[in-house]
Amino acid sequence: MTPLEALGVDQAWRDMAQGQAGVLGRVVQVDRGECEVVTDDGQIRVSSDSQRAQGDVAPVTGDWITVVPGPDDTLVVEQVLDRRTVVVRRDPAEHARPQTLVANADVVGVVHGLDRRINPAQLERFCVVGWQSGAAVAVILAKADLRRHPGRDAEKAAILAPGTTVVITAALRGEGLDQVAALLEGNRTLALLGPSGVGKSTLINALAGTEVQATQEVRAGDAKGRHTTIARRLIPLPNGGSIVDTPGIRAVGPWDAWEGLAAAYAEVDALDQDCRFAEDCWHQGQPGCAVAGNVDEGRLRRYLELAEELADQDLDRARRRSK
Repeated sequence: MTPLEALGVDQAWRDMAQGQAGVLGRVVQVDRGECEVVTDDGQIRVSSDSQRAQGDVAPVTGDWITVVPGPDDTLVVEQVLDRRTVVVRRDPAEHARPQTLVANADVVGVVHGLDRRINPAQLERFCVVGWQSGAAVAVILAKADLRRHPGRDAEKAAILAPGTTVVITAALRGEGLDQVAALLEGNRTLALLGPSGVGKSTLINALAGTEVQATQEVRAGDAKGRHTTIARRLIPLPNGGSIVDTPGIRAVGPWDAWEGLAAAYAEVDALDQDCRFAEDCWHQGQPGCAVAGNVDEGRLRRYLELAEELADQDLDRARRRSK
């Protein structure tokens, strides 16, 4: 198996690269205008010109690219190939701008540590971002050895995240690793999302069979951790497939995620289609509303909050375009 085969290259990627002059590679990590890139001949360091780095096609972790010789014996990104999936959130530093986290993930794994109670709003928000990417979504419940009845948490997660695969893991004991590995069959890419301290790096180390990512203790009082992972990195695994570790995200803001919202709240979306008020109904008890009273109140409230957030984003973008 070549390095690119282990990272999930298929004939479609190779055909796309043949339309370019450069060599096909996959971005492992991006560092201030430079990328670590894996090709069939091994890993190389590639520069990305400043104009591209400021544009919509700036390479991100997980991108498939072509590489060509540049000035002064350097290698540069020739082309970022069309992405199949994109994990995007609202830029936390700028309210009206998207931030691309990972490209070409086959599965987004929303990781929640069972050393703390499941936070429904947080879990659902991560799932909205995951579904919007175009990838499949899995909920990975880590640190199950710290919970008396992890199965109950899995049942709750399944209700909060319909349509996802729910996996219970205890990485230090090796529990659940086969189920996570199954998500990678066919050399697929799994992108992990979640707050700091939930166990993402520990899970990756267990799957890799060695310590490829640093880990830290979490605070005993609230089970929160510091940002151990400081960059988004694509990590090949020994048996094929790869995982993207991401820095912990405390608050994830969906961006232009109406499709992700519909998928994450599938039962609300299904009833919404039958609502007599159609697009004008906010499901707050109007006579004839098909949603209010038929959906868990907490789920509906969080759905409406997210819908209002997305509507505000749409309005803000429209105002900016009109200026």
